[in-house]
Amino acid sequence: MVERNGYTMRDVARLAGVAVSTVSAVVNHKGVIGSELTERVERAVEALGYRPHAAARGLRLGRTYIIGMVIPDVTNPFFVEVLRGVEDEALRNGYEVMVCDSNGEPNLEMNHLTALYAQRVDGVLLIPADSYVAHSALVRCQLPIVFVDCVPMRAEVMSVVIDNFDASYGAVRYLLGLGHQRIALISGKLVHSTSVDRVEGYRKAMQKANLPVREDYIRHGESHIESGYSFGLSLLKSSPPPTAIFTMNNRTTLGVLRALKELAIPCPGRISLMGFDDCDWTPVFNPSLTAIAQPSNEIGKNAVQLLLQSIQSVQEGVKVETRQIVLKSSLRIRESTGPPPNA
Repeated sequence: MVERNGYTMRDVARLAGVAVSTVSAVVNHKGVIGSELTERVERAVEALGYRPHAAARGLRLGRTYIIGMVIPDVTNPFFVEVLRGVEDEALRNGYEVMVCDSNGEPNLEMNHLTALYAQRVDGVLLIPADSYVAHSALVRCQLPIVFVDCVPMRAEVMSVVIDNFDASYGAVRYLLGLGHQRIALISGKLVHSTSVDRVEGYRKAMQKANLPVREDYIRHGESHIESGYSFGLSLLKSSPPPTAIFTMNNRTTLGVLRALKELAIPCPGRISLMGFDDCDWTPVFNPSLTAIAQPSNEIGKNAVQLLLQSIQSVQEGVKVETRQIVLKSSLRIRESTGPPPNA
């Protein structure tokens, strides 16, 4: 087999001083090869820059060793971190990743799934644009599929998520513990299971504290900076204004920060701010931001592991048991949260 850089498996075998079958076993992760021979083959592969051609290998082995991934926004730092975990784990298992951006549009998402099926990928990781229509993706995909971060409503699917309800509930309980009672919430659209669970965690924490859930303190919209800015302005100008704002997306957090700066409102002196997603920039703001950190890299790695198990089951003709992996987030407390002004 002649590969893209001109070297063949036979060249690798010659350099490593082993049989071609040994190189094939190491490259394709087949059979049991001793550590010494494996190391010799890997050194030869690295020295020659040998890379198996995915399509040719797929014809020989009955799979392409490519997985597809559909993401709603490739510019969002959270999804980038998830993708990094996906690629690391995929490469470790000899797979390549084909990434598509749905831009949060269900129709475009379906087009991408159709294209990935045509490319004969072995399976798909999907962060759906809409939980209410995501079930149709499951039915029409015709491939092993694992949902990541967000899942279809009222459906048991292979998925990797965090406990969004618990994360939101714990965050609001922390704000309540500081003495806040007027806590506002800025959420994404309620077409995502993540938003639904986070809002429910907020409501439950307020009810547990015997405090009213004020609908005028709750905003739902696009998870964009502009939404966070406009919602932030309206909340900060309301009467009486909240003493704390809880944002459920890193983009909306940036929008609220812009509103605070424009209105010259000190944080946390007059209002506390807590966000979802602990990005690289959250600790460097002044004040540094209290945020819920999601194990984004681990989400990606677990999603690949679950998908590869599903692919293997399909290859072997074994029934795939539905499984959901639920990971825990952590609350990182910094300077943007403090007691309310009247405390």
